[in-house]
Amino acid sequence: MPDPSRFSSDLLLATASAVGGDFLHTLLNTLAALQPDSVAIISHLAYQPRLTAHVLYSSQPLARCTFPATGSSCQQVSQGEQALLLGQAPSGGISDPLGQGWQDYAGWPLRDAQGNSLGVLALYSRQRIAPALLLATTPFALRASAELQRLQQEQEQQQRMRWHALHSSALRQYLDARQSIPELLEGVVSQIERQQPGWLCSIVLLDDEQRMRPLAAPSLPQAYSDILQGMAIGPSVGSCGAAAWHGQRVIAENLQQHPNWQPYREIAARFELGSCWSEPIIDSKGKVHGTFAVYQHQPATPTPQAITMLEECARLLAVIMENSEIRRSLDSRTSWYQAVLQNSADAFSIIDMEGRFLEVSDCLCQMLGYSQEELLTMHLWQVVPNSSPELICQRLASTLEGGETFDSVNLHRDGHLLEIEVCARRLLLDGKPVVLGSARDIGERKALERQLLEQACTDMLTGIANRRHFLQQLEQAVCQHGGAMSLWMLDLDHFKQVNDHYGHDCGDHMLAHFASLLCQQLPAGALAGRLGGEEFAVLLPDVPLAAAQQYAENLQQLLRQHPLHYQQQSVALTVSIGATSLRAGEDSRALLTRADLALYQAKHAGRDCCVSLP
Repeated sequence: MPDPSRFSSDLLLATASAVGGDFLHTLLNTLAALQPDSVAIISHLAYQPRLTAHVLYSSQPLARCTFPATGSSCQQVSQGEQALLLGQAPSGGISDPLGQGWQDYAGWPLRDAQGNSLGVLALYSRQRIAPALLLATTPFALRASAELQRLQQEQEQQQRMRWHALHSSALRQYLDARQSIPELLEGVVSQIERQQPGWLCSIVLLDDEQRMRPLAAPSLPQAYSDILQGMAIGPSVGSCGAAAWHGQRVIAENLQQHPNWQPYREIAARFELGSCWSEPIIDSKGKVHGTFAVYQHQPATPTPQAITMLEECARLLAVIMENSEIRRSLDSRTSWYQAVLQNSADAFSIIDMEGRFLEVSDCLCQMLGYSQEELLTMHLWQVVPNSSPELICQRLASTLEGGETFDSVNLHRDGHLLEIEVCARRLLLDGKPVVLGSARDIGERKALERQLLEQACTDMLTGIANRRHFLQQLEQAVCQHGGAMSLWMLDLDHFKQVNDHYGHDCGDHMLAHFASLLCQQLPAGALAGRLGGEEFAVLLPDVPLAAAQQYAENLQQLLRQHPLHYQQQSVALTVSIGATSLRAGEDSRALLTRADLALYQAKHAGRDCCVSLP
């Protein structure tokens, strides 16, 4: 049985420099190594259609990547707020990869900043797990929550960016008109399936008699598409037939149980289809052109992100379908371009080589705040800040015939700036060179990217640098700094007693209160960071150790004068500080170790003091 007093320090040493997925892997491997005969996992619990645990990370390869979660220890942990220790954990919790039963189970809930469940950190052991290990591991579970949330946010952002790229690519190919509609849609479906492994996508159009005509379904068996061919839609005809009939989304999570599929269960079983989510393709005039559907081999419930993808795909297809009908009815290519411009969800324009707007879509007018008549009297440089006629004409002349995509900034009529993504290509219109451009407002995406970057560097509770960013800045400072440099390690005194007596909400207020006073006391150029729990660190460039000691004593005096006022109570706040300075030729790890030793001496000297080690 591991020594609880060393357990936390060993975990800290192993994970100090790891971030993201590396941190999660390192944490699990270290947990399993420190607790003999054990396996550690991080699982996400989801209903599909019953509660199932998906193993995201593990300290050793598992034969199964999922296991039933209903009634398991992991479900108990995910529903609670605190870590949980169970002796003789239920055997249904997870299949035993080593062929023996587990003695103990320890679990920690993983939650995002809003308190929503991200999953469970679990440790299964054949030896007894000391209760003290729960408390020792809890700060690392909190860090795991933050890393897991950040990874999920990055994945969602990447997914949105991939979808924007797919949307722009499909519209460019459609405008290019070199591919037939079936070829274009077959390519769109294939790209979606590459982005969403496990999805089997299908585009079904309706003929004049309201019968289904499969148009693009590259991953579904041809025999299945042949069955759909010519089938009439109806209020209870599977997913696609019902979605087209009602003009509303139909989600069949389990084809063997959904009432719409009762007559077709044998067909679904024959082709190993477990679920089908269908979204109607409805244009701006309300016409239903068909459906976009996602099949999976297993029963599955769509996530909110999947629902958004369904809606976006159907909207893109509606634009293409509607404009295809318009295109067929137009007499000239010039008129066709005009129809595409006015019916597209993107902001389109046609600009001559002198920078004049020749055609503009309603969407572009709305984006820039001008009427169509006003824009058609203007030049491009009037809506592009910090530009000139010469620069704009040079840029237009260099536009590629094959098309290009880039980020830019436009000026709204009221003076505010718009961050946009531009897709432009040079072509001939009525024998004259022009530039066809589409613009999309990406301000929300850019703001999200900036927010994610800030979140990646900032501790959400205190507003100061988080552990990862502080250690990166410390490493960089040690490598580049040539003068005096001091470092503090700080630990709030008796913080556990505050949590136990006043509650964790008071503890959170105390951490934020302390960080605020700390930042007020620090000199210019100093960097404060929260390393985890009640442990902080401060980097003091160009500050010798004697001055750092004085700043520390001033901070401690400030804390004594400003206790935390919480719910009409005054809660005393003191801190132990270990201070040291950088020695010639040493690295950041040695500097941290010595500052930590100084902090250890300060705590054993009675707390509420600062110990300096040169």
